[in-house]
Amino acid sequence: MFDAAAAAYVQNRDRSAMDCVVYHSRLYVTKDFAKSVSTTYDQAGMGECGYYDEPFSEIDWLIVEDSTKTILDYQCVMATTDYHGRKWTVWFTPEIPLTDGPWKFCGLPGLIMEASEPSGQHCFTVTGIETSSQPIFPVFNTEYEKMNRIDMLKAYAAYRKGSAAYSRAMIMDTPDGSKVEMDAPLPPKSNTQNIDFPETDYH
Repeated sequence: MFDAAAAAYVQNRDRSAMDCVVYHSRLYVTKDFAKSVSTTYDQAGMGECGYYDEPFSEIDWLIVEDSTKTILDYQCVMATTDYHGRKWTVWFTPEIPLTDGPWKFCGLPGLIMEASEPSGQHCFTVTGIETSSQPIFPVFNTEYEKMNRIDMLKAYAAYRKGSAAYSRAMIMDTPDGSKVEMDAPLPPKSNTQNIDFPETDYH
């Protein structure tokens, strides 16, 4: 799909062709509640993937009991945390007594139904709940290597920063040696396009 979209752009400068490209995430977060440890698997570069463990205790919650709202007909209570560079506000429901939530979040006396941070770049919201007997399998892919969390984030940030130039070079320098002319890259339209990771303490 990427090759077809790139060819369409080269042929008629149609940037909308790139809208069809789907980027698949390599991010997985598993939680071992018996050991109180989460394991994060993610990309660390163009061909590098890594994983790291974190104790649940790294998330220190402050529950704001007098702040409540309803999500999907469940009464929810607010909690906040400063986690790896961002301040997060979450809403959890004691009506579902699971100490779990999206991404790495867990450790509250109820399921986390919503999580957001002030910049608006990242938000998790439950849209429905249903029961399932489908087993949850661990991540078996052997291409993930154990790495340091900060090192992984730094490596992935460097890759993202240079990936546009790398892609342009691949398109412009064709295998047969001919050159494909491309317009100069457009500057970002606004800061909202410069989305950082959910964790910013790698800077």
